[in-house]
Amino acid sequence: MISGYVFENGRLVEADDQMSAPVLICSEPDQIEKMFIQTEFNLGQHTMTSMLDAGELPRIESRGDKIVIICKHPLPVSVSEKNIEFHVISLGAVIYENRLLFICDEKIPMKTLFTPMHMENIRDVLLNVLHRTTLHFHEHLRGISLGMDQKEEEVIETASTELLMELFSVAKHMTYYVSALNGNHSLIERIYQTTERLGFNEQQKEVLDDIRLDSAQCCQAAQITTSIMTKMTDARIALMGNNVSVLMKRLTLISLGMMPLNLIAGIGGMSEFTAFSENYLHLSMGAAYLGLFAFLGIVSCITFKILQKMHLL
Repeated sequence: MISGYVFENGRLVEADDQMSAPVLICSEPDQIEKMFIQTEFNLGQHTMTSMLDAGELPRIESRGDKIVIICKHPLPVSVSEKNIEFHVISLGAVIYENRLLFICDEKIPMKTLFTPMHMENIRDVLLNVLHRTTLHFHEHLRGISLGMDQKEEEVIETASTELLMELFSVAKHMTYYVSALNGNHSLIERIYQTTERLGFNEQQKEVLDDIRLDSAQCCQAAQITTSIMTKMTDARIALMGNNVSVLMKRLTLISLGMMPLNLIAGIGGMSEFTAFSENYLHLSMGAAYLGLFAFLGIVSCITFKILQKMHLL
């Protein structure tokens, strides 16, 4: 879908003639829309594919009379009882004469792409998008931190391996998140070095400098979150290993404690015991086994008390 916007009183409003508007936003383009964009902005197939590829690295390139920018934009974070899901997509921008195109392979609401800041030209729009993207990452990192606080409580309370798999999944997503943030920060630094070529005025340079600082802080916050997550995962693995070791120790001691009972029960099952009780003790088989069971009960009680004192039961 292609939407066109024009400038009106320092903000963007929908244009009547959308296809010729100075600012175009194309989300989830079909084949016809891709052909229109390639023709209108003189883009090659490789450039078009790169801007729609979620795995493409952030960068800025000069292609003749146009400048192509690819950055990473976060999708909404989904926090549930069982998992935290967060992904990033590639957002392409093409600056061509006095027109600006944004294109991505996902539908992004207008309110998540722009902040309510004053915009007079396409360079203001570009800075707005970079600023909003950085703020969006900040908001998502706060949401991820809240979700990880819940997981931290579960790490203490539960011994489930499902939690460990969830932590591994979140750690994997955070790796992509950190990569996207570092790529965006490098892109912003590159744009800052080429502000004159891009036609930025002094006020726009100051705004870009603020975005640089926000981006650096966002990268640092992501690194801290990743470090905490890694330590939580390592602690969970160590805790599980320690629990298994303690359990095996207890089972071993319980097995040793049950050996006398097994020995007595084994003796009672032998034919020699019946012959011995009848021929030497002159007891009937019923009386002999009754005495054996009584002795077995006494030994069981003693064993139970010993295991309780050792905190094995």
